[in-house]
Amino acid sequence: MNGFKYLNGKIPGVSVREYGGSMPVTSISIRGGDPSQVDQMIDGVSIVSARDGQPTGIFDPAVFTSVEIARGGAAPGGSGSGSAGAINYLPPLFSQPFSFSVSALSSGAVYFTSKYKGSAFSLRRNMGNQGTEGYSTTVLATGRLNSMKFGGIGSWATGGVEAPSWTLPIDGNRKQGQFKGWINVVSNDFEIDFNAGAGFMDYLQKTPTVIDDNHSDFSTGISLLWNGFVTVQSGLNSFWLQSTATDDHNLQVGTVHINKNTGSFDSSIGYRFDSNSNSNFSGRFTAEYQLKSLYMFSSIFTDHRVPTINDLYWPSDGYAMGNPDLQNERSTGMEIGLEWADYLFHGSLCGFYTISDDLIFWLPDNSGVWTPSNVSSSVSKGLEVAAGFTTDITQSSGTFTWNIATDETANTPREGLLLPYRPEYTWGFSTDILVLSNLSITVALNGMGKRFTNRTQSENLEEYWLMDVSVIRHFFHGINLNFGLDNIMDTFYEETNGYSGSSRSLQLTFEYTGE
Repeated sequence: MNGFKYLNGKIPGVSVREYGGSMPVTSISIRGGDPSQVDQMIDGVSIVSARDGQPTGIFDPAVFTSVEIARGGAAPGGSGSGSAGAINYLPPLFSQPFSFSVSALSSGAVYFTSKYKGSAFSLRRNMGNQGTEGYSTTVLATGRLNSMKFGGIGSWATGGVEAPSWTLPIDGNRKQGQFKGWINVVSNDFEIDFNAGAGFMDYLQKTPTVIDDNHSDFSTGISLLWNGFVTVQSGLNSFWLQSTATDDHNLQVGTVHINKNTGSFDSSIGYRFDSNSNSNFSGRFTAEYQLKSLYMFSSIFTDHRVPTINDLYWPSDGYAMGNPDLQNERSTGMEIGLEWADYLFHGSLCGFYTISDDLIFWLPDNSGVWTPSNVSSSVSKGLEVAAGFTTDITQSSGTFTWNIATDETANTPREGLLLPYRPEYTWGFSTDILVLSNLSITVALNGMGKRFTNRTQSENLEEYWLMDVSVIRHFFHGINLNFGLDNIMDTFYEETNGYSGSSRSLQLTFEYTGE
């Protein structure tokens, strides 16, 4: 996996942007929501910072074996303010045999990943689209001892950053790091969890202006869960933030969640309060029915998001400015869908509709300074489709997401217009064909619709589609050789305004699976 962009076109409702050089900014959006509306977790432990609602470190997704994605607010298992959904990255199993892979790209990037018994290690040389160079490493370790499970993940990265095409070139370097550790103890119907973490980001720019920003964050948390006739979980988390930009802040957050599952019905209600005098409730009710190979479900939910420290307090530096008058968001929605699976075919279909009040997002003002504001009312509605089939020699799957997110602020010129940076549709298709007993070919396509870059729909990024092809030669004892050609048509596209996507590149991967 070259990055989180591998999710594009593979999972309905999910779109990813990676841009900004060898130290990329990664934005993961679910159902048109802002990236800070997505709670990100590792094995159920939140890794996001109260500073900006994103992980502080840059983790290599290749150290994980799979990912769970919950779409919609008040997502089951969500541990933070994930009003658009939640992503849970799963470490290797304790039965994982030793395996490793080495990849070399024509851009000069090199990736190495190894896994063994619940642990993983990654080392990368990253290259930006404008030639910047960076290095990163990720270490993941998990274990168990009787009724106790524990784990930790650490990352460190450094590299050059790149400016958008519409501004002056910059000479900048960013360093980032994060560590998160956790312990889970089970005793009869009770569970107790501890977690602690720390992270930093240092940014130094010499031209065209001098910028020297340093940010650090620390966190601790404890939660207690009781599995009785209902499941009750209460938690207390503390965050300490130090920044040369926003000054120092601390935040204490308390949560209580009650969940009841009866087989056909699942309901939950939660309450959150913090030291900034914010208090909000969330809730979700799901009805489901299984009929042989057909699974049907429907859900209604309500959830919230509070402004981050950067949203509120980012100083006016000529490029960006916080907004201390921001209001809390509130999202309420519903979904209805079905899934089916048999020996050859599988698929899913889901429709959703979400209303958000006081939605927070960043855009440049009339003077070009980026600042957050509330959209008093917005609507996100759409349809998610996935289908696939499997035979003895081929495995194919495809997805399509239609998502219309509109500004519904009454009596304004923006009423009914699409929100910026929300693609109208995304899609993907891949097929894996076994040509010979030891040779297979994979063809993958993914695309994204037009995205407007302002609130008046006068400027936009064009739609695009990409094609990747790879040939895999299977040898004995779990040894594979993969020759890939990404963006084979050398399509020009933009990840975000002024940042082009990756051009055509060759990739050669040697893999040992341990099988």
